[in-house]
Parts: sequence; structure tokens; C-alpha cells
Amino acid sequence: MITRITGVTIVTGLALLLSACGGEDKAAEGTNEVASLATATPGGGTSATPVAQERPLLRPDASQEEQDRIRDIYFDCLRKNGFDPETRAENTEEQWKTADAACNQLEPEEPWERAQRLDPANYADRVRDWVTCVRAAGVDAWEHDGQISFEKLPEGEDAKRVDECEMKAFAEVVGAAK
Repeated sequence: MITRITGVTIVTGLALLLSACGGEDKAAEGTNEVASLATATPGGGTSATPVAQERPLLRPDASQEEQDRIRDIYFDCLRKNGFDPETRAENTEEQWKTADAACNQLEPEEPWERAQRLDPANYADRVRDWVTCVRAAGVDAWEHDGQISFEKLPEGEDAKRVDECEMKAFAEVVGAAK
């Protein structure tokens, strides 16, 4: 799960990159229903708020293959809607806006991102709980600008401990997506 933990520390940069440039498009026909399974939450609809709440959740306990599949659905959608992430520099702002509008409900998010978006009042406490748990597990971590930070990305068992602590700290958010 090193890739997922890397996402914790660089997800902001990726989000900025995707919002400025876009992502990839691999949402093949028939895979959209899989994305809805990965993001099943009550109250689906067409308004902006319910759609945003149904974004796919990259659960810390999901396999790398499952996380890649969820990301691929989003990237495929972007491509199908005129934005090619592999040729970002050649895309226009209008291409990005069109693809983003069509695909933003498929953009995956980490549990901490969902908590930050849906429950900002409790977000800081959850990050502190995450950091406290990680430290108690023997991994050097701290909170910086509302996110967990590491001197060096944890690997192996340490990465697993970080994931377990994330599941505990954001249990309400992760549980809502089951």
C-alpha cells in the first residue's frame, strides 16, 4: 500500500494537477456500475451535493488492484469526455472543464479527503487521532497543514499500521461507504 500512502502525502499535488490539467480516461462501458458499487451511499441523485457524496472511496483496506480499478474508471471518463491526461499540455482549459463536469462524481477520494469535505468541523480532530495512532504504532508522523506527514514514507508493516490507523480515525467516513 505504499502507493496509497504516497497518495496521502502527494494527493494535494495530484488534485491540483488534475484540476489544472485533468486525469486519464479508462471508464469502459459497464464499469460505471462498478464505480457506483465502490461508492454506494444512500441518497443518490442528480443534485451536486448527493453526487459529490457518492465519489468512489479509496479505502485503506482495499487491494492495490481495486484502488487502481477505481482510478482507471475516473481516468477513462476524462478521456471519453475529451481530456487526455497523457497529453496534458495539448489539452485546453475548456477540455478540462467539460471532462471535469462530466466525471467529477467518479473522482476517487481518500477517507481523509471525504472527511475534510463532508465533516470539516471534526476533520482536524480525526487527523490528530490518526497521527496519535500512527505514533503509538511506532511510526514517526506529525500533522502539518491539516494532513499527516512523514519524514520518509512508511513501508511494509509500518505502511500497514498507517492504513489501520487511518481506518480507525476515519471509521465513520469509511463505514458510510460500505
